[in-house]
Amino acid sequence: MKDSKCYSRTILIAMSTLVTTLIFSPFISQHQVFAAPQKINLELKLDTATLKFTDVNGNKKPDPGEFAGILGKLYTPGTQNEVGTYRCTFSWGGWLNSTQGVPVSIATQVFDIKGNGTIVVVGDEPGEGAGAMGKPVEGVIAGGTGSYNTISSGVATLTLKGGMEQKLIPLDVVLEFVRSST
Repeated sequence: MKDSKCYSRTILIAMSTLVTTLIFSPFISQHQVFAAPQKINLELKLDTATLKFTDVNGNKKPDPGEFAGILGKLYTPGTQNEVGTYRCTFSWGGWLNSTQGVPVSIATQVFDIKGNGTIVVVGDEPGEGAGAMGKPVEGVIAGGTGSYNTISSGVATLTLKGGMEQKLIPLDVVLEFVRSST
């Protein structure tokens, strides 16, 4: 009796697995192969002179909830070797929350790497001030273009570095992602 119950249970599991596989196989690519995670380290210098905002109330300064955009340049860390540009749109001081004690704003960030394409990040951008200094803030890599169009998942980590350099705000950037090939 025990053997027939065990046999029945095994048949039931096998049939369930077969049916599940047949139902979901159109959604699972048999040829999709994931490569080892890749990592790009960059230094970002935000140019405060490029800050634009909606200025809804006409007071000539950004207020919480007004949409803003800023541009920057990307460098190989520790050098003056410019490797790309950065653009970001976000809600100024609006929807602020805290990620491990760091004030952040929800943002869409585009890292345009010269000659390679773009990597798009959706998520948090570090806020300003002493509370944000040196504390990493993460966003989700949503995808890419050009040679980055096979990115399937990833995380961008931005860390505000100490001190402004003239009108530039320096940040360390780490882009970690996985590519898929079909």
